[in-house]
Amino acid sequence: MTEEVRWWPLPPWAGCLCWYFARAVLRPTIALLGFRVAGRRRIPRSGGVLVVVNHLADIDPPFMGMACVPRRAQYVADARHFTGRALAAVMFGVGAFPVRIGEPDVRAMRYAREQLEAGRLIVIFPEGTPSWRPEMGEFRDGVGILGLTPGVSVVPAAIWGTHHVMRGWRVTGRGPVHVAFGHPVAIPQDGSRRERAAELTRRARAGVAELLEPMARARP
Repeated sequence: MTEEVRWWPLPPWAGCLCWYFARAVLRPTIALLGFRVAGRRRIPRSGGVLVVVNHLADIDPPFMGMACVPRRAQYVADARHFTGRALAAVMFGVGAFPVRIGEPDVRAMRYAREQLEAGRLIVIFPEGTPSWRPEMGEFRDGVGILGLTPGVSVVPAAIWGTHHVMRGWRVTGRGPVHVAFGHPVAIPQDGSRRERAAELTRRARAGVAELLEPMARARP
């Protein structure tokens, strides 16, 4: 039997308060891990932005959130984290919302599109689950579909080092953690919507791979 996924989106004002609190708590902790960000200025300062990034470890989201500052990030997260009331409340509090991995999730896609249309920034991990290695898995189709939302910028990003910090709930080391952003991906204009979405997914994956390869090579 499939467990119930709890949807508890916060009102905008409450989400902002939680974000500022989380930012204040995370900043000194992340600094101790040798956290570095490159290319942050490539994130548009306004308008809907879809940040597409590889998924290296379970703790990627808070690092990506800090990397996107001053923009406030929301995250597409595995629905398995939203089956308990307490954890679901915490996840929504830090800007995450659930998507069922491996199956069509109309509600998650509709919510994500609404946030993008409202000019917000969403971080998506298209592999679905952490890879723990530099070789990326296949990207799911939702990237291209969301990226075709009118007025949205699709920004590739790569994260490296979180797999050296924590695996599951087990601390395994101490950074450093690096994040790099690329230039926004050109949105395909030719072909059917399905073809354009597939091409956008391919371009986004290529952009992430281009950023990730030198980071992984520099620190295996």
